[in-house]
Amino acid sequence: MVTTVRLRKPIVVGALLSATIGLSMVPMPAQASVWPSSHERVAEALVSGNVSERRRAAAQLPRLPPKLATGLARRALRDGDIEVRLLGARAAAALGVDKAGDEVVSWLSDRDVRLRVAACELIAAVPTAQSVQALARVLGDAKARVRQAAAAAMGGSGMSDAVSPLLGHLDDGAASVRLAVVRALGRIGDRRAVVPLVSKLQDQESDVRREAARSLGQLGDGRAIATLMLALQDQTVAVRVEALDALGRLGADAATAAIAALLSAEGTGAGGQAGAGGPVRDAALRALGHIATPDAVKLLIDQLESEGPVPLDESGRAPVRGALAKAGQPAIERLLLTLNASPSQRLASATVLALAALDAREALPAVVRAAQRGAVALDASMNALASLGDRRALPFVLEHLDEADGRVRQVVVQAASRLLDPTQPDGRAVDVVRARVLDLSASVSERVALVRLLGRSGSPRAQPLLLSLAKSRSTALQVAVVEALGVLGVASPNVDDVLLEALADPSHRLRVAAATAIGKVGKDGAARKLLHRLGVSAEQDRGAIGIGLSGALGRSRDPALVGQVKRAVAAAPAAARDALIEGLGRMPIKEAGALLSELRRGADVDDRRKIAEALAGHPESVAALQALLGDPDPTVRANATWSLGKVGGAGAIARLAPLLADLDVAVAGNAATALAQVAVRSGRSAAAAKPLCAALTDYRSYVRAGALTGLRMASLTCDAGGLRHLLGRDRSWRVRVAAARLLRQQVTKGGPEAPLDKRALWRCAVEDRDATVAALCAADVPPPQGTHDVLVYVVPNGKTVPTARAPYALVLADGTMRLGVADRRGALFEAAAPNGMLELAVPAALAP
Repeated sequence: MVTTVRLRKPIVVGALLSATIGLSMVPMPAQASVWPSSHERVAEALVSGNVSERRRAAAQLPRLPPKLATGLARRALRDGDIEVRLLGARAAAALGVDKAGDEVVSWLSDRDVRLRVAACELIAAVPTAQSVQALARVLGDAKARVRQAAAAAMGGSGMSDAVSPLLGHLDDGAASVRLAVVRALGRIGDRRAVVPLVSKLQDQESDVRREAARSLGQLGDGRAIATLMLALQDQTVAVRVEALDALGRLGADAATAAIAALLSAEGTGAGGQAGAGGPVRDAALRALGHIATPDAVKLLIDQLESEGPVPLDESGRAPVRGALAKAGQPAIERLLLTLNASPSQRLASATVLALAALDAREALPAVVRAAQRGAVALDASMNALASLGDRRALPFVLEHLDEADGRVRQVVVQAASRLLDPTQPDGRAVDVVRARVLDLSASVSERVALVRLLGRSGSPRAQPLLLSLAKSRSTALQVAVVEALGVLGVASPNVDDVLLEALADPSHRLRVAAATAIGKVGKDGAARKLLHRLGVSAEQDRGAIGIGLSGALGRSRDPALVGQVKRAVAAAPAAARDALIEGLGRMPIKEAGALLSELRRGADVDDRRKIAEALAGHPESVAALQALLGDPDPTVRANATWSLGKVGGAGAIARLAPLLADLDVAVAGNAATALAQVAVRSGRSAAAAKPLCAALTDYRSYVRAGALTGLRMASLTCDAGGLRHLLGRDRSWRVRVAAARLLRQQVTKGGPEAPLDKRALWRCAVEDRDATVAALCAADVPPPQGTHDVLVYVVPNGKTVPTARAPYALVLADGTMRLGVADRRGALFEAAAPNGMLELAVPAALAP
């Protein structure tokens, strides 16, 4: 489930990116939080003689900080009023009050069914050996809902002592209880349950049969294979799907023939359309991909022709290709044999796309040979070569830039653009493209694509050609030329002149493109001209000028420019100062850092906030940054904390650790990431373990998420059971995401807790209510490669322009989260952001 306060947009990687990202803002619900000082009023109300007051107070307990609410929740559990006790139980479960389950064991025999259910639910949230043992008696309760809650709690505990009592109730008269028992046995993961669970594949209720198949797959015991194969004939689709997934998890080669028969019966789906099969066919393909034996791979390849060469951007319609990708190396070998055996063009085209999905770079020569002899459709071969990303394919791709078919030319240009890398100049494309890009009879869209390809070439030879197109009558082509000059990355006075002229164009789109391009290639000369323009331009132009000026200053090593910036700062209006301060932060010379240190003295809060951000570019001025950690304004401290993570040495660890408890959530959240960064960089990762682990119990979700991310960055861990609890129980999906990524790292490292961590991730993948969390639990996300500088404008929901001083929570591609307030332009600058997608999350003050 994706919530309305989460908004993702793809971010294009570049030397400097100016991006506008919408920020969803929602009104804070009534009583969404309770001021820390009001816990005293809650405490007084809990001992009031008025039961209504006690009930109201108990209802507020989950909104109090855990350290303040824990004792009050225990008090509520002992109240004489049932409603207060029930509210206390909900609060204790939500707060994770240690050993609270032991305090409600007596409730399990209470006459009120609500108390018995509440006791089970509280024990499920905070299980102990004593409380879980007490649940065994409740499995015989007269009420099915109580028995169901008890079984769920026993399964959630993961304790092997719960297995025997649960096995004794597999044949409960209520289907809901049998389902809970089966699920509980799967969650615990004890192989004593295998044979009894096999019998539940014959249960009269399809939900129980489905859950039994799922649990048997997770238990990983081959004794279940034969009965799971029989379940492939079940009348219920969901049961057949789970049985197939279980057989795949078990790597059951013995089931290959049965799966083949099932595929034959399922066909290719409605209307015989490729890839149009239903859930059973898709599950069968997934299972074969996991089994990955020669016979299983052969079956998949037999299905590949019916699927055909589904375009790469529609890979969701290519389940056969996806299954082959799971099969790995065995599939590569078989696919290469298929490609070299004179297959039909449809099968050959699907084969090369499957090889691309497997990232089989060793297949490049075979793919090129097949395309050269016409065995593969040209568009399929181009898509495959682009996906493989191997520059050795460039000569073959460039040969086809003059194809007569416009649709094919478009695919060829896209492939060439993906293979070219401006950081590795390659002039071969320039001569091939020249005639076509100058041809006025060619469509504007094709010429735009070719211009962008020239920029991707990185070749100085492309610059004169691009400059010759700068005066085009088409705004779209002008924008493409300006963008290509920035991507090309080749500076010259002629380029400066073209870009500066475009910066004054009436077209807003062209001005922004020119500003971004100047930010990528401009140097001293451009910076001086922009400094002048910034002081005399209209307010609506300063944003674009600031983008270009910041980047141009970032490439300057001229100390004289620092003096010019100092004079400009003194004379500039407030709206222009942020770009100047940002530029000083990006200048790679100590004089710029010294000026920032000087400017912070006597500066207003807006300047200090921006200076704290800019000092992230000047490790030599770390003393000024540490001084800003004590600023009276929390927004300044938040930026200073984040920046110290970028440049601080080992001495900063002692400064950052206490900030995890700062009353301002942005300061505390940033401190978690900063502490991990400093600890790793200084070779003192262990020093971050204790404060980060302590922060996992913080009442603010973004601090907990930041602490988990910091632990992952430093390759640290805390109590494994506590981490699994956060994954399964934390109310915040962001905390569960961070816990999933940390536990995945722990599974990869191995160790005694790895099997339990792996099981927790599996449960999360199939049970978590949030799709993002479930996806991360199901499959690891490769870490981003490389970094880029990014300038982000914060546009709150319902607005059309960036908003000054807007609160933000910026989630970077590596999962780290920066918290703070935008500058006077409504912007923030992040140096060396990991390549990939950026996301603006709900601000920290509104986070659940």
